[in-house]
Amino acid sequence: MLYPVYIHVGDENTAHGMIFPDFPGCFSAADEWQDIPRMAQEALECHMAGEDVDLSVPSALPELTRNPEYHDGVWLLVDIDVSRIETAPKRVNISCSVNA
Repeated sequence: MLYPVYIHVGDENTAHGMIFPDFPGCFSAADEWQDIPRMAQEALECHMAGEDVDLSVPSALPELTRNPEYHDGVWLLVDIDVSRIETAPKRVNISCSVNA
């Protein structure tokens, strides 16, 4: 599914920063433009692991471009494989032994 990603363009000294408007608090960075899709996928997988998140229709890009919060950057539509995102919580058993 194509999700909009806002890019703060980096340079030779800084990475390209990424913000995901559809997933508040999710961000990432990539040193090279070709790494953006991979880093975006990884960021969303980590951000949503075990969370009950709605992966419905992405925000419309025309609406986002009118938002004054997003300026001085560029937009990309990144194809996210939502089948790789595990939103169901996982049970973890932890045991501990204490020496007395």
